[in-house]
Amino acid sequence: MAANVPSKFMTYAWDEKKKEYAMKPNPNFVKEINQRFAKDDTILVICRSGNRSAASVNLLAKAGFTKAYNITDGFEGDKIKDPQSPNLGKRMQNGWKISNLPWTYDLDVNLIYLPKGKPKAK
Repeated sequence: MAANVPSKFMTYAWDEKKKEYAMKPNPNFVKEINQRFAKDDTILVICRSGNRSAASVNLLAKAGFTKAYNITDGFEGDKIKDPQSPNLGKRMQNGWKISNLPWTYDLDVNLIYLPKGKPKAK
């Protein structure tokens, strides 16, 4: 079963140093995982580059989950660092989708994370 339970939310506060929006922890992350999965279920956790998912797996391990695993390079992997590459700075090195593993941009409304009380599309 797939489930989207974010461990962090975007704040819309711009981080000038990182050139991205700052994130804040989802205070209900572990609680939501506890409601969906047993402590000995196999849980594969993935994010864009593997950093948030690694931190999420650590939270789950501290909460007693024994089979939570990080997908190391995430969906998009690392940024290209070669200054000669036309893809300099883009996340196109390693990662799930670069490795030709199955993925899609299509959303399944039943798997989208929405805070409690928010309506889903019909």
